Amino acid sequence: MVGTPGAAGIPRREVLRYGAAAAGTAGFGSPALRRRPVRRGGARGRRVAVLGAGVGGLTCAHELAERGFEVTVHERRAVPGGKARSLYVPHTGTGGRRDLPGEHGHRGVFGFYHNLPDTLRRIPLPGGGTVFDNLTPVKWIELARSGNRVNTPVPIRPGPLDLRRLDLADTGLLVNTVAGLLDELLHLPLTETLFLAKQFVMLFTSCTERQFGQWEYIDWWHYIQADRMSPDYQRIWGGGVQLIQALRPTTASARTVGQGAEAILHDLLGLGSDGPADRVFNGPTSEAWIDPWTAHLRSLGVRFAFGWSVERLDVRGGRITAAAARAPDGTTARIDADWFVAAVPSDRAVSLWNPTLRAADPRLAAMDRLQHTWSNGIQYFLDRPTSTVPGHIVHIDSPWKLVSISQSRLWHARFADTWGNGRAQESLSVVISDWDTPGILYARPARRCTRAEVSREVWAQMRAHLDKNGEHALDDTTIRSWHLDEAITETPDGLRNDDPYLLNSTGSWDLRPEATTAVTNLFLAADYVRTHSNVDFTSMETANEAARRAVTALLTAADAGEARPVPTFKGYEAPEFAAAKAVDRDRWRRGLPHVLDAERR
Repeated sequence: MVGTPGAAGIPRREVLRYGAAAAGTAGFGSPALRRRPVRRGGARGRRVAVLGAGVGGLTCAHELAERGFEVTVHERRAVPGGKARSLYVPHTGTGGRRDLPGEHGHRGVFGFYHNLPDTLRRIPLPGGGTVFDNLTPVKWIELARSGNRVNTPVPIRPGPLDLRRLDLADTGLLVNTVAGLLDELLHLPLTETLFLAKQFVMLFTSCTERQFGQWEYIDWWHYIQADRMSPDYQRIWGGGVQLIQALRPTTASARTVGQGAEAILHDLLGLGSDGPADRVFNGPTSEAWIDPWTAHLRSLGVRFAFGWSVERLDVRGGRITAAAARAPDGTTARIDADWFVAAVPSDRAVSLWNPTLRAADPRLAAMDRLQHTWSNGIQYFLDRPTSTVPGHIVHIDSPWKLVSISQSRLWHARFADTWGNGRAQESLSVVISDWDTPGILYARPARRCTRAEVSREVWAQMRAHLDKNGEHALDDTTIRSWHLDEAITETPDGLRNDDPYLLNSTGSWDLRPEATTAVTNLFLAADYVRTHSNVDFTSMETANEAARRAVTALLTAADAGEARPVPTFKGYEAPEFAAAKAVDRDRWRRGLPHVLDAERR
């Protein structure tokens, strides 16, 4: 439900944009009614309150509504989408154009995603087709280096390296082949390249028991022995995990990094991928995905209560009896339902786990020890296009671990005609994944800068990677404006982040709950939930799979035997690794190290 303009600090532009939601939430508009339990007609035991309208919450609403449940989604913001939503710069659109669009960061839908694409294919577009049709391939990645070092554009398709000739079945040959590939791309010392290749192959061929029993507890920096390697090795393969997955190399588990590396390898080889290895939406995420999704959910009968911040879950007799929320006008509201799905991020979920809930399910209390990091975006609106590659640029030597993309060059609409005042020709989107390392302009970490200093520092770090031999790929005079993620606000003590990012750290698997809980009518659907079919590191894919698992558990609890089950889709597993994993499983059971683990022989 959207409140009145200006209520609870909700921007008027967002209220107007989603004002149509009010028609679908009759009974929420009056403060008097707002304090009453919300009751609707229909089958007994079919009312579901989904708490949170991010990818996990919207996926839950989608699957439940298709199966005849009465769903109301409660969201603290005035708009749906969570971290996946677009962030519009207020009052920048003129002449019938929309406000300038920003993002938390560029939105990649990778080839190894399998659950999320299934959802995208089931969201219709008004003119025909589905949201999946709004994905467009990214054909280039550039590995950019600072100073006079040469940047390396890499085509995202089988090219001169002929990746398809990799022999996955021969472990020794695979080590040499991966080493050759790494050397061809990054020119590290041969001894370092061979060692790194061996470590990757050891992860790829480790059995599940070793993955979770050993590599889950060893951090990536130690696993690749970065301390004894060259600075380039440390930047590329230590810092690289922060560039690609927003992980910290000294805390990320080797298992998590290896899982991502194997998925990317399979994508590059075209093995089991759901389309191109790297895809983005052909417009701002909300316009290309979230808005059509919300419209489709409304057509299925889903109701939305925007501006509602859930503050408490009441428990009695092992069940949630109601939820208490802060309504848009600041009053306290009661949410009644038969079933509750918590689809809020982990940092907000733990505030809902009261002593009764923690006593009922100790796994909820374990979440207190989950770690978080910052990974947020900034957009530069330019008055002419850049000369950079039309794809992702990985700024390897950037202290703030930047990845950029000229996203509007991949959009279907002409930028100047569609957004802003007609003068900005391009949107250059940048993700900042390290907010704790000093920068090159102010010698301070990002979180100790002002928003304006962050903008200048990020631009300077990109120029250090892209300006070569006196030529300026980025020209200061082209910047018309910039927009830093609105979650980043200034305080007297530095910047504050309203949307931290779950950090997959060593041993964090032990702290993460399943989609089901010991409370019989409470289920969990967010990226911190354990997922078992595909990847389990923080991502939209993980949130989508977690939601599928939550709905499956809810169907079982509701004894909805007539409802078709919710499928989950497995990630690709190379059959060539099966024999090596079987050998390793036998060695694990006998207390022996992996055959490639020279240190522990």
